[in-house]
Amino acid sequence: MSHIIGIDIGTSGIKVGAMNREGELGFLEYQPYSLLYPKMGRVEIDLEDIWNKVRTLLLNVWQQVEAEGKVDAISLSTFCNSSVFLDAKGEPLYPGILYLDQRSKEEADWIKNQVSEDLLFKVTKNRLEPGMYTVTTHLWFKNHHPELYAQTYKWGNLSTFILHKLTGNFVMDWTQSSFTGIYDVENYQWSTDIYEKFGIDRDKLPDVVDPCSIIGEYMHPILPSIRIPVIAGAADTACSAAALGIGINEMFESVGTSNVFTVCTDQPELLDKRFLNRCHVIKNRWLSHGAMSFPGAAIQWFYEQFLKPEGHSKAVLEDLCKQSIPGAGGVFFLPYMQGERAPIWDPNARGVFAGIHLNTTKADMFRAVLEGCSFGLKQINEIIETKYQLQVESYQSIGGGAKNREWAQIKANVLNKSVHIKDVSETGVLGTCLLAGTVIGYFSSLEYAAKEICNNTIYTLQPEQSHLRIYEELYKVFNELYPSLKSFFTLSARRSSETGEKIEEDQVVII
Repeated sequence: MSHIIGIDIGTSGIKVGAMNREGELGFLEYQPYSLLYPKMGRVEIDLEDIWNKVRTLLLNVWQQVEAEGKVDAISLSTFCNSSVFLDAKGEPLYPGILYLDQRSKEEADWIKNQVSEDLLFKVTKNRLEPGMYTVTTHLWFKNHHPELYAQTYKWGNLSTFILHKLTGNFVMDWTQSSFTGIYDVENYQWSTDIYEKFGIDRDKLPDVVDPCSIIGEYMHPILPSIRIPVIAGAADTACSAAALGIGINEMFESVGTSNVFTVCTDQPELLDKRFLNRCHVIKNRWLSHGAMSFPGAAIQWFYEQFLKPEGHSKAVLEDLCKQSIPGAGGVFFLPYMQGERAPIWDPNARGVFAGIHLNTTKADMFRAVLEGCSFGLKQINEIIETKYQLQVESYQSIGGGAKNREWAQIKANVLNKSVHIKDVSETGVLGTCLLAGTVIGYFSSLEYAAKEICNNTIYTLQPEQSHLRIYEELYKVFNELYPSLKSFFTLSARRSSETGEKIEEDQVVII
């Protein structure tokens, strides 16, 4: 039986699986990897370690497929985004630098002095944030490692590195280039006006390709005579949108470490500066992501710190909040555990419990976490309703965090919308396989493939009418919390930075 192998690289692990002509996904293999934190504010990945794990998983899946049939194509999905600096042989000159990395703040400030933020948004349809839009990291590397920069043949992202390992070609698909800060997302090309102003050599930029394009062939690691076409693939959330068949003026939710509302539009003039905006895998459509950074991580943090040490399994995450009531006994929670993106875009913001009193229980605090994350999602939805003029009665929800039924029910109540929990747990792998399947003839179109394959809903949660008014009133109170603490966050971050620098200085002089 023929299969397509899909590779999905997330921020904590790698999944590789195979899809047959009927769209059935199997032979799933997983391998975790670790992020690197070399200094305060820096986040990196070991590119060779990731490639070695990818190659091992790829071979394992390939051998399982060959026991039943053959491999027809390989396709790739990766998290977005990262910066990699490669020599002419495609070997990394430096660890990959992640979107969470904050080392390029000075470069971001310099860019804003060279080019107006209005021009940047007009071309890239995105705000400028250090690390998140990788041009800032590019300039940091150029400024701080000029000798390595001189050796750089191509700059790209993780997909550029992996696709080169697979095919020998240096490329980046347009869903990924959308987050570089120098790509014209309406005209599908590198912006000469921007990269020349920044002193970036065009020759160091990879070719930008259609996600649904064959970019080369991969030679079988054991049987070199076998060569398999490699499809470019796309960024993980774009692959998920493709797998779910999200059409124009539709939205879905993805819930993992982050919590993201994604809207699809064919009107680029509507794209909002408070969102992350990119080209969709389908040309002349754009995806706009209202992304909260750490809701899922906040829940995991609460479990690891306060529940797991008591011997609780993760089943407690479904049960504990039932021991509290809507409003969590007067406790509110800001889910900004390590800064926040939409809607506030404040790297200094942090998590906060407010309203704790002597009768507060652990169940109250956990329910406050779930409610605070849900209120943040409602803020994002209000932008969607006002800016995009999109009001939906229901939405699809995917990801590991979507399976927390109590949290999903709270979202349904806070947003007054029905939530359709989808039975699609590997949308990155599946989505990139569907892209490849349309290229090599498994399916007549991407929309057809998604409709036929990804239409399973586990269950639907309806808003509970008795809770709607309560949450409307609580939401008004929640909206007052961050503005009241904004200046505190700024002062606290400044003090933490000074303390961190002092610690590093003290550590340096110890021999």
